[in-house]
Amino acid sequence: MILAAGTINSPKLLMLSGVGEAKALRSLGIDIVENLPGVGGNLQDHVLVSGVVFKYKGKMPDRPAGSNAVEAEAYLASGPSSDIDIGLVLHQLPAVTPEVASRFGAPPLDAFTIAPALVQPTSTGAVRLASSDFQDAAVIDGNYLGTDHDITAVVRAIEAARELGRQHAFDSVRETELIPGPKATAEEIRELARLASASFGHAVGTCRMSVDKLGVVDPQPRVHGLAGLRVADASVMPRIITGPGTNASTHMIAGRAATLILS
Repeated sequence: MILAAGTINSPKLLMLSGVGEAKALRSLGIDIVENLPGVGGNLQDHVLVSGVVFKYKGKMPDRPAGSNAVEAEAYLASGPSSDIDIGLVLHQLPAVTPEVASRFGAPPLDAFTIAPALVQPTSTGAVRLASSDFQDAAVIDGNYLGTDHDITAVVRAIEAARELGRQHAFDSVRETELIPGPKATAEEIRELARLASASFGHAVGTCRMSVDKLGVVDPQPRVHGLAGLRVADASVMPRIITGPGTNASTHMIAGRAATLILS
């Protein structure tokens, strides 16, 4: 059997079936099939900050109906000793969270966003069961920006987005910075980081491939302690990739798993 239900549902299905951290499952009245404490842990995701917004000069050009409004992306290091860990995403629209709009003001429609992103987080979250009822949604703790490193990196990404938006190359299309504003203080930038950060929709890692005690699948990728069960989706990635989408990587995992089964 091969399980390819996704980063949230694969650990949920395993835990409902009695595969997971024994104490937590027993507390929900679930009989233990295999004690694997790593099931549901190691949740990693890219963090998107929505966002650093600029007033467009005049009327924003129309875009194709099927466009996701992303015009360009760039990747860079948050510090001189860092690997590539942050990104900038240019949106042809104002992209802000409700919390940011409430705090800094709702931007007009004729605006564009340079959205900072954290693409190599050091924070990890977890997926847990709410109950033994399969109809109940899993409890997801993203733990975004849970380390000082991640906060510092996101603040640097915001500063890089503001710096980019001030460049002369944008003079013909950029009127002014709206969010957080040209006179934003260091504390306001940190507040923006907290209010604007959310999932980029690239969650991985909750059935980590590893041979240590927190591993869920081996390199084949067979579930430890069980015969005839593999997991083949983004949940087996030990560490999140830097690129913007996990789709291609997941296809490769599935293809490799299929080859292993056939052989």
